This record gives sequence, structure tokens and C-alpha cells, in this order.
Amino acid sequence: MLNLTRYQWLIIIFVLFFIGACKQSPVPIKKQLSVQMQAQENEVPIEQIQIMVVEYFPVQINIIARGRLPDSCTLIDEITEERNAKTLTLKILTAHQTDKPCTQRGKRFEEIIPLDITGLSAGVYQVKVNNLNENFELAVDNIIR
Repeated sequence: MLNLTRYQWLIIIFVLFFIGACKQSPVPIKKQLSVQMQAQENEVPIEQIQIMVVEYFPVQINIIARGRLPDSCTLIDEITEERNAKTLTLKILTAHQTDKPCTQRGKRFEEIIPLDITGLSAGVYQVKVNNLNENFELAVDNIIR
């Protein structure tokens, strides 16, 4: 049998502990959520839109859209923006979680959406957000030269 002193045993235990502590842990540091989503082409009904103009140059405009999602499993999935002449169309689309039970109690939401208005000439423009429309006016050209 090995005839080791107490001091030698402590060194062996320390070295083994140190080697064990240096092994990579198989546990991930950051857990990823696995949420099953079913994409829908549903436009969420908007209850109110508000236009906020930031008077810098270039002018910046944010749209605040408020509404109610139909149930606890419906989430805002995508916001698209399309420009056609003097009309800017925003679509707020939803997706539905399929991996959890849902309550039919809707939940309120508020989205702040910056509009891409760089390069627009002075004039009156219409913003469409799903089912609502609102107008804003650019007093000067919003063109960076």
C-alpha cells in the first residue's frame, strides 16, 4: 500500500479537485426558450394611433399604436412599412403561441414605430396602421444634402 504523509494526501486531493473544477460544464450558461409559434397573417385591430413629430433635422416621426390582443397566446410578430406616394402603410401582424394553454382575456399593447421619412418632400401625408388612418404634415423637405 502507499505510504503517504498527510501533507501528500492533501496535495493529491487538491490537485484532483482542481482538475475536476477545470472540466467544462455540460450545462449551458444561457437557456434558450423554445416557444412554438404559428404565424398568422392577422392584422391586429388598432384602437388608437398617435403621431409624434421630433422637430430636428432631418425630421423624425414616431407612430404610437395602441390596441388589444385577443388572448394571452397572441403576440405581435411583425411590423411592416410600405410607402406609396403620399401614403405610408404600416401593418402590425400577430402570431399565436401553440405550446401553452391560453386565456381568452385579451391584453393591451402599445408599439412605438419609427417611420422612415428620409427623402420626403414637404407636404401632407397619410399614415395607415391596420384599420386606422391619420395625417401629418412636413413643413419642409426632409432631404439631407
